[in-house]
Amino acid sequence: MKENKLDFTISSLQANLYAIPLAILIIAVLYIPFILIWGLSPLMSAAYSPFLKLQIFLPVFVLLALLHEIIHWLAFRFAGKIDHSHLKIGFQWKTITPYAHCNTAMKASTYRISLILPALLLGIIPSIVALISGISWLLIYGIIFTIVGGGDFIILWLIRKVKKDQLLQDHPSRCGCEMIED
Repeated sequence: MKENKLDFTISSLQANLYAIPLAILIIAVLYIPFILIWGLSPLMSAAYSPFLKLQIFLPVFVLLALLHEIIHWLAFRFAGKIDHSHLKIGFQWKTITPYAHCNTAMKASTYRISLILPALLLGIIPSIVALISGISWLLIYGIIFTIVGGGDFIILWLIRKVKKDQLLQDHPSRCGCEMIED
């Protein structure tokens, strides 16, 4: 019996284009409350933070981008109980995009967890901590890594109507997945 697949993918270019208005929204949603709570002064002084100096920021950014993909991998592995032989982490040079990929189907609920975890752990939670504490450099990192999760948010939107027990399979070359129908 041949299985049918329903496509929930977009190209990397489409994902990047959709991410632009999403990035603007994320910046507004996180910066405005910070400014209302703490004023502009902490953001202005963030320019002098050692965490935002290029020689620190750049390697930290690269490491956190890699960690983002490792979190996807770990979520596939442990939330989805997927054997490591079905998982891959890599880098697509054409689009300058790191990726984590799972070549076997999993429940939509697991796929959603795998999508949201990196942005939650590296972006949203640090942003909330920054809003509470007034640490401006942490807010900047939080915003950046919430934006880095923009493609994941777009995929979550694409699969929003898929039932939690439906099987999804990560697409090998495009952003998103395919729903497997028997």
